[in-house]
Amino acid sequence: MHDSAEYRVIDRKKFAVIMAVLLSISAVGVWYSLDRVAEYMEHLEELTATEPLEATATLTQLMRTLAILNGTVLSLLALFIIWNGWRGWRTESVPPRGSWILEGQRTWSGESAVRIAQFTITVGVLLGVLAVGSSLILWNLVDTLTNQAWK
Repeated sequence: MHDSAEYRVIDRKKFAVIMAVLLSISAVGVWYSLDRVAEYMEHLEELTATEPLEATATLTQLMRTLAILNGTVLSLLALFIIWNGWRGWRTESVPPRGSWILEGQRTWSGESAVRIAQFTITVGVLLGVLAVGSSLILWNLVDTLTNQAWK
């Protein structure tokens, strides 16, 4: 299985409590954010009726911010996945030695760990490409919609 001295082991019950708390906080944050977005959209609809050019500029700014946020979050996730895969490749251990693991979690070492780590790096690179591509698509979509609105 694994030598517990090589990993930081966390009890499954403690992990479940931590995850429940984090998911609860996330759910409240999403609910609050969606409520704010609904209010913002109502304001934008009112603005569209009275000042369509200002509404277009506001929507353009919002969508560009979303494109940047999308690229940033996905790129950071991709970098974390690549970094974790690189650590696994270097140590020939998946999860990498020194990582947090759940009590009783399976680990791999040797050639199978290297293959898993290489696959993990590939997934991270693909996610990075998706991050850049999707952000560029969103950015160009904003330009297209803005050009249509000005016509």
